[in-house]
Amino acid sequence: MAAQMAIIADGVNEEQVRRADFRALFRSHFRFVCVTLRRLGVRDSDVEDVAQEVFVSVHRKLDSYDATRPLELWLFGFCLRTASTYRRLARHTRLVHEETDVEIAHSEPLADDQIAAEQNRRMVLAALDAIDNDRRAVFVMHDLNEFPASQIAEMLALPVNTVYSRLRLAREEFRKAVFRIRAAQGSR
Repeated sequence: MAAQMAIIADGVNEEQVRRADFRALFRSHFRFVCVTLRRLGVRDSDVEDVAQEVFVSVHRKLDSYDATRPLELWLFGFCLRTASTYRRLARHTRLVHEETDVEIAHSEPLADDQIAAEQNRRMVLAALDAIDNDRRAVFVMHDLNEFPASQIAEMLALPVNTVYSRLRLAREEFRKAVFRIRAAQGSR
């Protein structure tokens, strides 16, 4: 705060400091937001647009951020709400995981390990799509983003035992979805 006051005294106004803080937050957390949105069900083709929506909301609420809490957990809350709105819109619903059926199109051939990594990524995203949304949020927060259950419970306003219960069920749904996807791939 003292550093900001010194900057303000040197002719830089408070709004300029706020914009600089937001730019730094945007640059350092854009990838986190995009990855999180994709894990929460936003299609690859829409991730950057939806991320922009997240950051518009973040910019509006930046003054309300409590610096004693983890920034990524706060950002996850924005991602969760924005992804939920995204999924509710009829134009974003899909009957089949069409993205899992799309062949990878590149001008240059990919190495085998890059192809396998892309296939695994698509399988994980398809399996995540099979998980109930409430359980999916807990699964992504805990197992993929590595937030502790106590912080998840606080953010979602749930008892810790409910977080663990949803996590257990989500892991089972995920495991079953991966099994189904692998079985379907084996039958092709």
